[in-house]
Amino acid sequence: MDRNTPLSYAPTSTTAYSTSDNSNVNYHQEISKNQLLKNSIQRSVYEAFAEIYSIVTVLEMIENAFVKDFVTDKEKYTNTSLRLINQYQILSKGILEDPQKLEYAKADLITPLANLPIDLGVDFPDLFCIKYNLTSCSHAVKRLKTGVPLTIEHLSVQLSHAGTGTTTNGGAPTGAANSTGSARLVAEITGSFITIMDALKLNYKTKEQLHPLLSDLVVGLNDLVNNEQALEFHGKSKLVGWLIKLNNLNDSELTEEEISQFLDDLDIAYKGFYTSLS
Repeated sequence: MDRNTPLSYAPTSTTAYSTSDNSNVNYHQEISKNQLLKNSIQRSVYEAFAEIYSIVTVLEMIENAFVKDFVTDKEKYTNTSLRLINQYQILSKGILEDPQKLEYAKADLITPLANLPIDLGVDFPDLFCIKYNLTSCSHAVKRLKTGVPLTIEHLSVQLSHAGTGTTTNGGAPTGAANSTGSARLVAEITGSFITIMDALKLNYKTKEQLHPLLSDLVVGLNDLVNNEQALEFHGKSKLVGWLIKLNNLNDSELTEEEISQFLDDLDIAYKGFYTSLS
């Protein structure tokens, strides 16, 4: 065959072709995301899935960096991990607690594994990573399932074993039994510190805005015990003072100077709290 002669199936500039007579088919029309989604509920589910996908990948990168000692600032690691975990919890809770969204999530995540016993509330991170090919993100999945950063998990174990030798009525050590509870409480307290500091930076200044946030923080601190005694640290007493001040604020607002001082006292208390755990 002549090398200059095109093959019979190769298109040329003179190739003739005819289009379909079906007027309902638009061959040159671009398919948008909206055309692939049936309704707004399904769209919100997959937008949440997209956010969760990014959280898992970023959290896995942070976990790997922390394990390899590339992250030397433990406080920044803790804060960043907590933010990602909290964002994941908000997104997943929004899906799992909405019956309509839950149906779409089940159809997407469970169908490939329909023959296995599955609890979507517990297995959501694992199912999500299997579905979207994130099975290598085992560190991120563990963080999302425990709900606390690695630093807090280790600190809580130290707290729970501070009274080594103490046993329950059945003879089992209480340290191991309280480990998960202590970890979650430490995580909640750390989150409360971050929340109220962010609120002040966003110019929250009234009693209605700040008193509930500080109350949650102080109550959490009082619930955390070490050797059966309330955890004491530098700056804790100032938080109680601010709680009293906010309670007496009534219809007035904090001034810029008071907000600045409040932030400084919170920062001192947070560092004291973190130091007392280690």
